[in-house]
Amino acid sequence: MLRKAALGMAVLCGLGCGTSGPPGFSIEATTGSRTGNPFEIRLYARRSKLEAVLVNRSSSRQVLLHNANLQMSTLALVSATGSPQKPYDSRMIRKCDTTPYCRLFLTLLPGTKLVLGSVRFQKLRDGFAGQWGPFNFEELPAGDYQAKVTWHSERAQCFDESTRQMRKLGSVWRGIVHSNQVTLRLR
Repeated sequence: MLRKAALGMAVLCGLGCGTSGPPGFSIEATTGSRTGNPFEIRLYARRSKLEAVLVNRSSSRQVLLHNANLQMSTLALVSATGSPQKPYDSRMIRKCDTTPYCRLFLTLLPGTKLVLGSVRFQKLRDGFAGQWGPFNFEELPAGDYQAKVTWHSERAQCFDESTRQMRKLGSVWRGIVHSNQVTLRLR
């Protein structure tokens, strides 16, 4: 899985697309090429809160895995000076089941929206802090940040509890989708 993630990042960097592109921009997992996709991520910023919404913009239903520990969305924050803020991945210290059970896959009808993640940054003594899924941002100085969300749809197999075996799901789109970029103001 790490090899696939590294390959995806290499493809993004090679295309110069890791930090730009309109909502819904994607990289197809099977071919590595830029392509259209059935999804769009809309990122909203309101004061110290960010929310990312995944929209099925296709004319057919879409199956996807939406689980913060197994197939999460990642939040990139870049300060006004150009410094990326690195979150701490809390999955490193907690035990969680990494089995992709079939019941964890959702079906989104055309036009349906799904909240991928949200965070409200709180002012603490040493700066601002907030949690995006399993990722913890701490001690962020006050200021403006450019925010962008990336969602990796990687899993197309699930564990069927009735048969106790892995099963391939043929209708799962796999690839990477980027949100629009917004400005987060922490004051």
